[in-house]
Order: sequence, then structure tokens, then C-alpha cells
Amino acid sequence: MFALLTTALPECIVLTQVAFSALITADGWQSRNRFNRKVIDFVLCSNHMNVIAVIELDDRSHIGREQNDHERDAMLKQAGYHTIRYPSIPTSEKVRTDIESLLMNMHTF
Repeated sequence: MFALLTTALPECIVLTQVAFSALITADGWQSRNRFNRKVIDFVLCSNHMNVIAVIELDDRSHIGREQNDHERDAMLKQAGYHTIRYPSIPTSEKVRTDIESLLMNMHTF
């Protein structure tokens, strides 16, 4: 998937296995425990290291864990990040289309 992302989006920086704590901060241990030890599959950044999107690949290990995924997405959304989930490895064209659509929507607000 890393190779696919870097090929589909050569103008972007792709980070892998990024800790939630690298993107989200919280006061107090109770808040921090909500995302402690959670890892994001891929973080897509601009050349200036601004986060464009969080990309999650939902393989078979996610079956039955949809509520956990929803909670993760909600935490990221609250922090201002967009999550794109793929149930399987997408095509390069699909990734490019999804990111272009996201960027267009971001610039219209």
C-alpha cells in the first residue's frame, strides 16, 4: 500500500504506522488513554508536512471492530483530520480521485 500511495500521489509525503499521539494531544491521563497505543496506517502530508488525510486499510482484522473504527474516526475528526478508509487495497486511480475530491472540498470552505 505504501508503494501504491507514493506512486499515486508523488507530490505528497506518506508516513506509515503513525502513533495517534503524534497527531492528537490531550490533558490528563484519562483523555490520553482513549488513544494511547493506537496507530494510524498511513498519514498523507503535503510537502510542507501539513496533514492532508489519514488513510486506514481495513483488512479482515477489522471485522467486528467497526465501532472501534468509528470511535477512532470521530477522535481524528474532532482534532481536524479527515479519515479515508479502504476495505481492500484500492487502485492508484481511486486513491488519486479520493484525495483530489477531499482537497477540492477542503478548499471550498
